[in-house]
Amino acid sequence: MRADGLLAEIESLTYRARCARLAALHTRMDPADLSHLIGELDGRGAYERSVGLFIAAAARDEASLAHIAAAIGDADAGIAASAIGAAVRLGAAGAPALKAFLGDAPAESRALLYRAVRRHRRTDLAEDLVAPVGERWGDREAAALLPACGAEVVERLLPGLAYAVPNWSTLGHVHPGPVLDHAERELADLPRQLRAAWWISRGPGLAEAVRHDPLRVIGLLEAYWDRPGLSSALVPKLGALVAAAPERMADLLLRPVTRPSLGRLLQARSVREGLVRLLPEPRLAELLRAVREDDATLVLVLRTFPPSRREPVFDTALEGVDLSARELAPAVLEVLPLARRAREARRMLGLRKVADDPERVLEVTAFLPYDQATETLREATRRSDAEERGHGYTLLIGCAGRSRDPEIFTDALESLARLRNEQDPVRLKALTALTAVPPGLLRAGHTPALGRFVEDALSARDLSYQTGRAISRLVALAFRQGASRDDPDLTAFALDAMGTLADRGSAVNTGRLDDCLRRGQEHELVRGLVPRLERDAAREEFRLTFVLATALRRRGEDVPELQAALERALHAKRDSVITQAIAHWLRPPRTRAERVEHVIQVDRSSMVLPAVFHVLATERTDLLQPVLSGDVPGGRFWRRSVTFVPHVRRPWPRRWTAAQRAAYLRLLHRAATDRSAPESERARAVRLIGDVPSSSAEDLRGYLRAKEPLVRRMALTAAPWTATPQLMLGDLLDRATGDDAHVAVYAAARAARFTPPSALPAVLEPVLAGGKITARKEAVRLLAHHRAPGAGDVLAQAWDQPGQHRDVRAALASAARRLLDLPVSERILTEAVDGSRDLARQVLGAEPLTVEPRHRTRYADLVVRAARSTDPVVRREALGGLPHWAPWSPDAIPALAAELRDLTRTFTWRTALDALVTCAITDDARIGLRDAVAALAATGEPADAEQERDLPVAQRLAAVVTALAQAALADRDHADPVLAAVDEVLPEPLGALLAAATLRWDRPGTLAALLDRPIGSAFAAAEVAGALARPLGDGGPFAGRPAPYAPFAPFAGAADPADVLSQATAVAERDDLAAGVAAVALAQACGPRTGWSEPWRGLLRGLRAHPHPDVSYLAHRVHTTTE
Repeated sequence: MRADGLLAEIESLTYRARCARLAALHTRMDPADLSHLIGELDGRGAYERSVGLFIAAAARDEASLAHIAAAIGDADAGIAASAIGAAVRLGAAGAPALKAFLGDAPAESRALLYRAVRRHRRTDLAEDLVAPVGERWGDREAAALLPACGAEVVERLLPGLAYAVPNWSTLGHVHPGPVLDHAERELADLPRQLRAAWWISRGPGLAEAVRHDPLRVIGLLEAYWDRPGLSSALVPKLGALVAAAPERMADLLLRPVTRPSLGRLLQARSVREGLVRLLPEPRLAELLRAVREDDATLVLVLRTFPPSRREPVFDTALEGVDLSARELAPAVLEVLPLARRAREARRMLGLRKVADDPERVLEVTAFLPYDQATETLREATRRSDAEERGHGYTLLIGCAGRSRDPEIFTDALESLARLRNEQDPVRLKALTALTAVPPGLLRAGHTPALGRFVEDALSARDLSYQTGRAISRLVALAFRQGASRDDPDLTAFALDAMGTLADRGSAVNTGRLDDCLRRGQEHELVRGLVPRLERDAAREEFRLTFVLATALRRRGEDVPELQAALERALHAKRDSVITQAIAHWLRPPRTRAERVEHVIQVDRSSMVLPAVFHVLATERTDLLQPVLSGDVPGGRFWRRSVTFVPHVRRPWPRRWTAAQRAAYLRLLHRAATDRSAPESERARAVRLIGDVPSSSAEDLRGYLRAKEPLVRRMALTAAPWTATPQLMLGDLLDRATGDDAHVAVYAAARAARFTPPSALPAVLEPVLAGGKITARKEAVRLLAHHRAPGAGDVLAQAWDQPGQHRDVRAALASAARRLLDLPVSERILTEAVDGSRDLARQVLGAEPLTVEPRHRTRYADLVVRAARSTDPVVRREALGGLPHWAPWSPDAIPALAAELRDLTRTFTWRTALDALVTCAITDDARIGLRDAVAALAATGEPADAEQERDLPVAQRLAAVVTALAQAALADRDHADPVLAAVDEVLPEPLGALLAAATLRWDRPGTLAALLDRPIGSAFAAAEVAGALARPLGDGGPFAGRPAPYAPFAPFAGAADPADVLSQATAVAERDDLAAGVAAVALAQACGPRTGWSEPWRGLLRGLRAHPHPDVSYLAHRVHTTTE
C-alpha cells in the first residue's frame, strides 16, 4: 500500500475507525512494505508523519522502533512529544541513545522524557540517566528522575539531591521508605530554625508516606514538630494518623503549642471520629476539656457522639465549670439530647438575666419540649410587630423540628395558615425555618399544609425574590426526600410546586440524586414518573425531564425511560428546549457517536451547538467538514449568511486529518482578516491559529504587525503554541519592549523551552549586546534557566559591560543565584551584595534548603555581608533572613547583637531583635542575646523626653521582654534556658514582667517566687499582674468580657484554671500590694472560664476584704456577672 492510497482511505473515517485501521496495518502488510510506507509518510507533512508514528507504535517491530527513536528529535513539537512517550513506553530508544539526545534536547523534550520515564516506571532508564542528566543539566533535573529509580539508588542519591527535588509528593508516594529514612537523618542534623521551612517543602512527601508507615511519621512529628498547629501537608492525613496511633496523636494535639489550633484540626470528621472511637476514656476526657472553651469545636465533637452518649460527654467536658448561672449558646443546646436540653433551658429561664429579657425568654423557650413551648411561641406569632411575628414563626418551627416528631411538625405547619394575610418578610422567615428542619422529618401527610403555604406565598402581591428562592429550596428538599424514600405523594407535591414555580419563571435546583438513591432506585423513580413525562411531552413541557437528567447525572444514562423522554424533547418546538435536550442526550459516552448523526439528520444547522460540535470534533470527524469549511447549512440554529467559526479546544485538532486542519486554518485566517468583524472576534481567531497542530510561524508573523493591539497581542500569545515554537523565539524577543512587552516576554519563555540550548546563544547574545532592556532581562533569564553552552561567559560579559542598565544587572544577579556551580556566579553575587539596593536584594532571595549544601557556608557569608550594608532597607531584609543562615556563619549572631546595641540606628533594631531571639531559642545562641541585653542595659540613656527620641534603651529592653514572651508561647521548653539567661541581666521590673508573662503554672510556688522579687511601685505591680493574666485569656484586671454568648475564654492555649487556683489562693492571703493585685488579675482571667465556680467567687470575696485598700478597690471592679 502506498501512502496516498492509505491517506485517501482513512480521510472519510471516524477518529475511532481511523485509529483501528492504522493499528491493524501491521497485521496485513509485509514488514518490508510497512517500513517503506512509514518511510514514505515520514517524508511528508506533520499529519502524515504523525500517522507514520502511530503505525510504528502499533507495529513495534525493529524497523518501527528505530523510526520512533529517530522521531524524538522531530522539529514538530507535537510529533516529538508523541515519539518521546512511545519511545520510553516501548523501549524504542536505549539509555545510550537517550543520553546523546539529552545532551542538547530542548527543555520541553527533556521534561517530557522525564515524565514518560516516571509514568512508565522505566527504572532501568532512570538509573542510567540520572548521573549524566545531573552533570549536564543540574541537580534539579536529575532529581526529577528519582521517583522512577529503584529504592537503593534513591537512598544513595537523595541526601545530595534533596534540595533540588521538584515534587516531594510524587517521591513520597513512590518511595515512602527512602523518604522517611532521609527525613529522619536530615531532621536530626537540621538547625531548629529551619524546621518550619523543612516541613513546608518536604511535608508533602511525608504526607504520601503516611499510608506506608504512619507510626514513623508520627515519630517525626513528636520529635521535630514544634510549631503552632500541624504541618499543612499532613492535615488531610490526620485521620489516618489518628487511626494508627490515637493516644500518641492525642498527645501531639494536646501540646500547648498545638492547642490554639485544635478547633481547626478537629474540623475533619475522620479525625473526630477516630479520636472518639479509639481513645480511652481518660484521654478522651482530656481532649474534651481542651475544647470546652470553644463553643464551635465543642459542638462538632458532641455531634460525633450518638445522642444517647452526648449528655455524659457534655458533663465530662465541662467538669469543674459551674453552670448554675451560665447561659449556654444555642448551638450547644441544639446538640444536647432532648431531656438534657429541656433541663438546661428550664434552668436558663430561671436566671435573672434571661427572665428579665422577653426576647431571651422566647429564644430559650424554643428549646423546651414542643408541648411546653407552643403556647408562648404561638403568642409571639400574633404580636403587632411584623419582625417579632417572623421571629416567632422561626422559633416555633425550629422547636417543632427539634422534636423530630412528624405529628408535632404537622401541628406546627397548621399554624402557618395565618401567613396567608401576612407580609412577605414574615413568610420569608417561616420558609427559611422550614428549609432548616431535619430533612427526614418531611412526610406525605405534611403536603396539604405545605401546598397551601406555598400557594399562598406565590399568590401574594408582595412576593420577593428571596421568598421565591426559599420556596425553591423547600421544594427541592421535598423532591429529594420523596425520591429517595419512594414517597409518591411527597414527590408529586414537589413536582406540582416545580411546575408552578416554572410557570412564574423560577427554576428549582434539586441538587444531586445520584448520591442519595440506592442501587437501581433511579429506574423505579423514573418508571413511576413516566405518565407525567408523557403528559408533559404532549403539551411541549420538558422541565421534569431535564430536572431528572441533571439530578441523576450518569446514573440516568442507563434509564431507558429517561433517554426516551430526552429523545422526544429533540423534536420540541422551542429552540431552547431542543438545545437542552441535545446536551443531555449526547452525554452518554457509549452512544453519543451514533446519536449525534441522528441529531444532525433532524437539523443540520445543529452542528454549531457546542454539545454537537464537541462530538464531531472528537469522535465523528467524518461529519466535520461542513463546519471547518464555514459552510454550515442554514436552519433553526444558524443563518447561512453568517460564517460560523467554532471555538476549538487545543487537543481536538490532533484527531483531525491534514485536510481538516488546513480547512480550519483557512477559516481562521478568513475570520482574522475580516475587517467587518469586531476586533475581539478577529483576535479570537488569531489566538486559535496557534492551537492547530499544523500551524507554522508564517501563519502568525503577519499578525504580529497588526495595528490593532488586541490582535497583535493574541498573535504573540499564540506564537509559542504553534507546531514549531522555536522558530518564533527571535520574533518574540524583538517585541519584548513597548506596550506588548508583558505578552512577548512570557511567550518567549515558552518558545525557548522548545529551542535546543546550543541554539540559544546565537539568538540571545545579540539581544544582550544591544536589545531593549526588557528583552535583555529576558535573555539573561533564558540563558541561565536553560544552561546554554557558554552561559557563564556570556553572563560575565554582560555583567562587565560598561553602562549596563541596573535592571539587567539585577536580572544577572538573580541568574547567578541559580548557577552557583559556575565560578563567575560568586564574583557576580559578591559585587551585587556590595552594590545598589536592587542588586543586593537579588542575593537575599535564596533560602538555605534550596541551596546545595556545599554552597551554604559561602552564601551565608554573603547574607551577613548584606546585613552590614549601609543601605537600611538591604540591612533590614538581610537581618530578617539571618536566623536561617546563622548555622553556617559564626558572624551572624555578632552582627545581630551589634545592630540591637547600636543606638545610632533606629530603622533596623526591631528586625535584629526578632532575629536574635529566634536564634537564641532555636540555635542555642542565648549567650549572644544575654550579652547584648547586658550591654544595652549598661548603656546610659542618650535621650530623655526629647522631641524625636525618648529613653531608647528602656524601649529596646521592653521590646526584648515582649519578643521573648511571644517566642516562649510558641516553644516553651527551648525558651526556658534563654529566659533564665536574659533574666540575669534585665533590670527590674522588666525581669519580673518577663517572668510573669512566661510563668510556669504547672510548677508549684512559681507565683510566690515571682512576687518575692523587688517589683517596685504600685503601678509596676499592676503591670506585672496584667502580664500574668494576659496569657490566661484576659488583658488584665481592668478588661471586661462583653460577648453575650462567650461563656468560656477563647484562648485555647491558656493554662488550666485548676493549676492557677491553688497558687492564686496562696498569694491572696499575703498582705502586700503586689500579691493582692496579682490575685485580682488571676481571678478576672480565670473566674469566667470556670463559670465563676465557688472557689473563684470565694477568692474574689476575700480579695474585696483585703487589708490593702488598692487591692480591695480593684477586686470590687471585677464582677462575676453583669447587672
